[in-house]
Parts: sequence; structure tokens; C-alpha cells
Amino acid sequence: MKKTILLSTVLMFLFSCGKNEKVPNDAEVEYQELLSETQAHLGLNKKPIKKLIFKNLDEIEDSKEMNLKLLSVVASNLKIKYSDIKIAESSSINFDNQTTFFVLTTVAHDKKVLKSPDEKEMGNYFQRKYLFVNREDGSIIAEEFDENLGYYDNEAIQFSKSHILKELVFLNENTPAIAFYTEASASSRIVLYSEKKFTLVTLADNEIKKVLYEYPIRLTNGDSNGSGTFQVETLETGMSFSDHKTNGYFDLIITKNFSYEEAFESDAENGIEEKSDLKIKKELEKIKYNGREYAFHRDDRHRFLE
Repeated sequence: MKKTILLSTVLMFLFSCGKNEKVPNDAEVEYQELLSETQAHLGLNKKPIKKLIFKNLDEIEDSKEMNLKLLSVVASNLKIKYSDIKIAESSSINFDNQTTFFVLTTVAHDKKVLKSPDEKEMGNYFQRKYLFVNREDGSIIAEEFDENLGYYDNEAIQFSKSHILKELVFLNENTPAIAFYTEASASSRIVLYSEKKFTLVTLADNEIKKVLYEYPIRLTNGDSNGSGTFQVETLETGMSFSDHKTNGYFDLIITKNFSYEEAFESDAENGIEEKSDLKIKKELEKIKYNGREYAFHRDDRHRFLE
């Protein structure tokens, strides 16, 4: 009888432990994958492949490579003036032992300077160009303009330099890709808009292949009175590769952190006291490679702003 009671007690205890144990859901597991910088994929060469692309934007390291001697040769091969290249707004990285990748910002003299009765002259037009070149002789392997990043001096929306990440990323065990981001922003104290767009490119059969194009990794929307009163919603992301592959490339895991800040400056005349409010929401997204690109649905819904 005592043995029966003891056995029942043990079984009840074990059942209770199992019942109370928290089983992580898919989102929690994927989020932990993102935060795990030490996990790696091992390819045929047994070298570890880093899964994490970036945990947050503040930790991103830009490539400092810029072979100006090679760039001079490239300009000659492109039949453009070296002086037409905006060096401060251009970037490069070595893709492999034979190839270098450039993102160039160049002045386009063949574009007409636009004028408007209500606005000042638009100024010079600047174009963004992607290039894979031979590191030995600067010969052009592949080139492509990005019309989405062309801009005039005095346009309301301006584009920053395209910042190339310091390290290549691997789409699978054997396929490297170059990661870079470009910021678009409004030149206004009233309209609070800026967006960092993230792109992944690789070289396939001597052609530039954009496997991920202009994914928003930071997005700010809001308005201000130009002083201490404003409301602004901000999206910031983290990005990593999953262990799972679709059509040969690792799935992308993206953490989304939405924040909303509202602030009012004090106005004694109207009886308004200074105050501020901050709200936060977290979401997670997985993007799969469809055989051509990492296709995603652009989500411009505000989580807090009306």
C-alpha cells in the first residue's frame, strides 16, 4: 500500500512538472536564432558561416576599403571623368581574390537641370551605379544603374552614401553576397521622415543579382512644430539567417521593433504642461527566397500613428 501511494505521488509530481513547463513557440525560437551569434553553418570547407547579419543598426560596421588607384582605372574603363565621381559618397569591398564591388555616386551632365516657377533650380543630378570589376586591370565584369537612388541637389528627398557592410554574408554554404544600406530623408524640420533601405547583391554568371532589394531596416514617420512638440513612430530591425533553406538559400529572420514617442512642450498661456510618452511593440518576420529574390510585402502600416 505504501509503495502504491509513493508511486502515485511521484507520477503526480512528474505530471505537474511537465504540465507547467513552458514550450517556446516558433517566434521565440526564431528570435533566439537571431540573437545567437555563435551558431554557425559549416560548409564543405568547414569554415564557420556567421548567421547574424546585424542585431541592431548601431552595431553595423561599414567597409573602409576604397582602392582609389583601382577606381581611377575603373573610371577610365567606364569612359567617365574621375572628377565626376563623388568619392565621399562612394563605397567598395573586395568580393573575392579577383573581384571588387563598387557603389559609385556620379554626376550626370546629360540630365537637364529642372526649373519650376515656384521653386529654385534643382541643381546637379547624381546617379548611383553598382559595379563588379577585375582587381588586376579594372575591367568591368558587370554594371548597373539604380534609378531609384538618382537625385537632384535640391530635391525634397535626399539619399545618403550607400554604406557597404564590412563583412560579406553567405546565402548558403558557398554563395557570398554583399550587403549595403542607403538612407532616404526629408530635408524638413516639420516632416519627420527617414528610411534606411537594405540590399543584398551577388555575382552570378557575370551579372549583378539583387537577391534582396531595398528592405526597410529603419523607418521614421511623424511631424513636429520645429521645436519641442512632436509625434514620431520608428521601426528598427535586426536581421539573421535561419538554419532552414528555401530554394537553396537560407531563410531570413527579421525582428521588428516599433516605438512611438509623443512629446509636448510646455505652454503656460494655454495651460499645457510639458510631457512625453513612449510606447513599444515587437514583431517578427521570416522571408524566403523564391528562386529569384527574397520577395517581401512592403508593410507601411503604422502601429501607433493614426
